[in-house]
Amino acid sequence: MTCHACHEPVGGPVCVGCGALQAPPVDPDPYAILGLSRRYHLAPTEVEARYLKVARTIHPDKFVSRPSRDKQAALQWTAAVHEARRTLKDPVARARYLATGSARQDERGPSLDGAFLQTMFDWREAEEEAPGSMAARAAALQGELEAELDQIFSRWEAGEGALDAVPDRLARLKYVTGLLRPAGE
Repeated sequence: MTCHACHEPVGGPVCVGCGALQAPPVDPDPYAILGLSRRYHLAPTEVEARYLKVARTIHPDKFVSRPSRDKQAALQWTAAVHEARRTLKDPVARARYLATGSARQDERGPSLDGAFLQTMFDWREAEEEAPGSMAARAAALQGELEAELDQIFSRWEAGEGALDAVPDRLARLKYVTGLLRPAGE
């Protein structure tokens, strides 16, 4: 990418050579926006520190006396930086992004096997009949699914595996965490 003002190569929101604020990418990668390596295992403090560093660089107040192009770019960068932070701080959104390229869940989602769906239906009925009765089973399954995701990403980060199973595990996790939420939420 080259600077729109001085045409020098740039690697971030602000050109090092002339100080011009660049337009943010059309389809921003949250890892690139915050300057973090692509990995699942990120500490929330690491995400927050990178967010604060980038946010200070592109904050719209720094560009109030600049041309409207820079003001608009600052607002767009701010939105991109906030979205990157939101995605990378949430383990589910981060997992989904790494596996699919999008932090948002596909409306259809992966097809889950009938046995799992029947179990969830049975558990939901049991929970409706006796509130709290399925909490321990659901929490145990939630822990198993989270451990599976951790193992999948650990292997992937070590260069030993793929992320094909992640959307399925996230869809299952959504069902299970739904059982753990109080009725009406």
